[in-house]
Amino acid sequence: MEPAIILGIISLSVSILIGLWNIKINIENHKMKKIEFQREQNKYYKEMFDIRPKFEIISSKNLRKYDANEDAELDCLVVPIKNYMEVEGHPEFTYEKKVLEKKDWMSLSFEIKNVGKSEISYFYIAWNSPKNTSLFEVNNESYVFFIENKLLNYRAMFEKSVKNNGILNLRINFHKDFIMYGSISAEATLWMVDEYNKVWRQPLFVHKKELYDSSLATHKEMKNFTDIDDAIRCFKNPYLW
Repeated sequence: MEPAIILGIISLSVSILIGLWNIKINIENHKMKKIEFQREQNKYYKEMFDIRPKFEIISSKNLRKYDANEDAELDCLVVPIKNYMEVEGHPEFTYEKKVLEKKDWMSLSFEIKNVGKSEISYFYIAWNSPKNTSLFEVNNESYVFFIENKLLNYRAMFEKSVKNNGILNLRINFHKDFIMYGSISAEATLWMVDEYNKVWRQPLFVHKKELYDSSLATHKEMKNFTDIDDAIRCFKNPYLW
């Protein structure tokens, strides 16, 4: 074999080996970067978890007649959806008219405290039965407009911040003929946005008067859970539920 051919083969072989070695090094570097990134992510999420906001129930009151003189920073009404229909392309949700009669309301109250290490910028309470239930804030009269105009609503919002060790009263109201709690699962969820703009959720077991621990969520999950647009699509196309 000619020396030039031999040298060419040797050179090609060396080039291939160097190329394979470089590929191996690049793969190993990629793995190391991925491991380091995951380590940093885990460290970040642990730090966030350690300082997460978290509500704790410090006292509660059993179901009793609604008292308009009783203060509640967040006051809401749970109402069953009687019927859904489309009228000229617009969704309409009908409710029993008698749900507006406050004299027939029954209430559950919870005194909750932010025992976490982060301030809560604002939070929602949402009922966990979107197929058959609306939830309205009743600190103002907007709920009357919503119900009379056959509109859907899924959340009541507390727009003020809740500092560490901050305490507030949450009241959940029902019409006496439509008491909608007592399942084996969490009937409601508290969705919190903390001072770092992170979203956390806490399941509220109304029948047990218990709050499960807070867990990290996303803004998209909170929106999908509390926004009516996705729900209306599901009402129009029930197979999407």
